[in-house]
Amino acid sequence: MAGSQDMFDAIVMADESRKMKVLESLIGMIQKFPYDDPTYDKLHEDLDKIRGKFKQFCSLLNVQPDFKISAEGSGLSF
Repeated sequence: MAGSQDMFDAIVMADESRKMKVLESLIGMIQKFPYDDPTYDKLHEDLDKIRGKFKQFCSLLNVQPDFKISAEGSGLSF
């Protein structure tokens, strides 16, 4: 039985490692994004990549993000 527990632990650790790699990648993409350059020619392309990485991270966490914008102003609801 100890062998199966070791295998389970290895799978869990690999899964956690994957989550951390995706999160670190997402953070890096956000940090490198040129917020103060509205003429940035890859704006939409980079936003799509960030959005895709965010969706991947949410999927790994088994969460369904729910973004709602109210009539009172913009706001996010999770």
